[in-house]
Amino acid sequence: VDFKRTDEDEESRLYRLTPLGYHLSRLPMDAKVGKILIIGCILGCLDGALTVAAALSCTKSCFFSFGGPASNRSPDQDAALQARASLVENGFGGRDWMGGTVKGDLIATIAVYRAWKKQKSEKKCWEFCKSHALDHLTLKEMDQLRNQFLDLLADAGFIASNSSNVGSQSLDLDECNQASEDALLTSCCLVGGLYPNICTLMRPRKGGPKGGRLLTKEGEVCRPQSNSFQRKRVQEAAEIGKDAYAVFHSKQKIIGTAATSPASSGIQRPPEVFLTEVNFVSRFALLLFGGNLRIVKNAIIVDDWLKFKVSSDDKKGAAVIDNAILILALREALDEVVLEHVLETSCSPEKKEAMMERHKAVIQVVRKLLSEEG
Repeated sequence: VDFKRTDEDEESRLYRLTPLGYHLSRLPMDAKVGKILIIGCILGCLDGALTVAAALSCTKSCFFSFGGPASNRSPDQDAALQARASLVENGFGGRDWMGGTVKGDLIATIAVYRAWKKQKSEKKCWEFCKSHALDHLTLKEMDQLRNQFLDLLADAGFIASNSSNVGSQSLDLDECNQASEDALLTSCCLVGGLYPNICTLMRPRKGGPKGGRLLTKEGEVCRPQSNSFQRKRVQEAAEIGKDAYAVFHSKQKIIGTAATSPASSGIQRPPEVFLTEVNFVSRFALLLFGGNLRIVKNAIIVDDWLKFKVSSDDKKGAAVIDNAILILALREALDEVVLEHVLETSCSPEKKEAMMERHKAVIQVVRKLLSEEG
């Protein structure tokens, strides 16, 4: 929403939807989900964005969670959880994925959906879900939602239609899926859609308590929810490491219950905050798809909260400013790509082709920056 004062009266204000806000208001879905889809179209990774949007729109997770301690699980349940963890580790965005490694619950959802979709029959799907601790009915619901979202995007003009035969229409998904295997660009969709739901990883200090914690902008110390693939990663965080920032979908506050041990004397535990759908992301993804940027000395500040040092070498002051200006210039170019894309949904094929070529050049620079950081 653009905000503009019309006169000196504080109560007299004018509100105007931005072009992106206009399209989001016409999509019958949560605004965060809609933004993930639109950015997915622009970056060429719509397939992954559709899966993420569908997962966020389902009433429950596609991942089964076996409650209670591990000692209570059966051997079959343990085997299913191990098979699922292996699938996530070696699937989309996994350890050796050609499109980059991204550690995230929503990226894991893309990996398992793709593997489920490859099953050749309903019976095979059920067997696959049973052996990987997955919910077949939720994955079917996600599949249906993906198709509905595709139709909505086509109606809004974000996806072109091709007439292969008289009387039949098919969607041209080539342009929207040129980077469908790129996990790094897909993670940018998460930042663009879920921002400002950002947290930082607080690593343990030397000699202090072990394990890490997640800190939100509001100053809340949180943990990933119990079935998150990132829970163990946060618990085992070392003093030094690459992971520093994550996006999440929502916060859940659990009110503390009275402790039952004799020593506690019925003292109520403090409330705990858990984050759902935690996904670690690149600092460049935050700089390019997050909030407002400004340069302060040798750092770029995002929304007066997140601080990214461009360089720690004070002797290279000019180079620091040059690097910061280049990042801000790329961010401005990327914002123009998004704006032009949402404004020109009904332009001529020739104009759209020229526009897409310009957009590709900017997105290639973004992709190079993300890969070099990795």
